[in-house]
Amino acid sequence: MIFQSFLLFHLVGLVLFAGTTTADFVTYQQFWKQYARDAVVAKPMLQTMIKFPLLMGLGMAAIILSGVGMMAMTHGIFGEQLWFRIKFAIVLLIILNNIIIGRRLVTGLKKKMADGANDAGETLQIKNKLRLFHYAQLVMFFAIILLSVFKFS
Repeated sequence: MIFQSFLLFHLVGLVLFAGTTTADFVTYQQFWKQYARDAVVAKPMLQTMIKFPLLMGLGMAAIILSGVGMMAMTHGIFGEQLWFRIKFAIVLLIILNNIIIGRRLVTGLKKKMADGANDAGETLQIKNKLRLFHYAQLVMFFAIILLSVFKFS
C-alpha cells in the first residue's frame, strides 16, 4: 500500500510538472502572438505566468521525494536497470534545463519588458530560445513516459 502511495505521488508530480510545462508553452505562444500585435497589452500576460515555476517546482519535489521513497521500498532494484538510469539522467536534464536555461530566459524577458526596450532582434532571439527550451522539455517528458511504460533492459 505504501509503494502504491509513492507511485501515485510520483505520477501526480509528473502530471503537475509536465502539465505546467505544457501550459507554460501554450501561454508563451499566446504571449508572443499578442506581443506581435501590441507589446503593451502583452506585458500583463507575464504576470499570469509567474506562478508556473512554483507549480513546476512542486511537481519536481513530488517526483524526487516519491522516487526516493520507491527506491527505498524496492531496495534500489530499479537503479540497476538501464531504462531507469536513462530515465534518471533525463529527469536531471529536465531539472537543470528548467533551472539554468528556462529561468535565465524568463528573467531576461521580464527585464526586457520592465525596461520597455523594443529591440526586435533581441526579442526574437529570446522568443526562439524559449521555444527551443519548451520543445526540449516536452520531448524529454515524452522520453521519460516512454521509458517508464516500456522498461527495456
